[in-house]
Amino acid sequence: MTTRRDDDWDDIFDDLYNEFGFDMKKVNSEIAKFWESIMKGENEDKILGPYVYGFSYKVGPDGKPVFQEFGNVPKGRSRLGSSTMEGNYREPLTDINEDNNNIYVTYELPGIDKNNIKLTVNENNIELKVDKEPRKYYKNIELNVPVDPDSTVAKFTNGILDITLKKINNKNNGKTVRID
Repeated sequence: MTTRRDDDWDDIFDDLYNEFGFDMKKVNSEIAKFWESIMKGENEDKILGPYVYGFSYKVGPDGKPVFQEFGNVPKGRSRLGSSTMEGNYREPLTDINEDNNNIYVTYELPGIDKNNIKLTVNENNIELKVDKEPRKYYKNIELNVPVDPDSTVAKFTNGILDITLKKINNKNNGKTVRID
């Protein structure tokens, strides 16, 4: 019978990490420093727990990787460049997709009642805020294309908030001008 060494799992993923150019010893060292700085942080930066941090990865429409952070990490602590968070809020895991006519946004908000969600949409951004303890969430998304706020459809089921926004078609907003 062979015994598994602690680093066998690391060996399995070495090729994958090398493919993305990750030096796992350096990554693990950075993660350890990160959590140590969070736990020893100043009063306004200190998180009492639970500690939530993660990122999602997907391939964007241009074929390039897109990383997105989520959690309750104070502003400026992360290396991937997350959006601004206020106070002691968590940033919900969020998925954004689009087609020719719409933008679709999905937020994961476990343990939240829909009456505690404040959602504000304007032509260029979406702001989500939940102030109810014990799970406070905040996320502000700057949109790449303008949308019609009046067309917003939001459905909340089992901790998942799905939003559909219609893009504003600016293709016909022009006039041919005769030059004299």
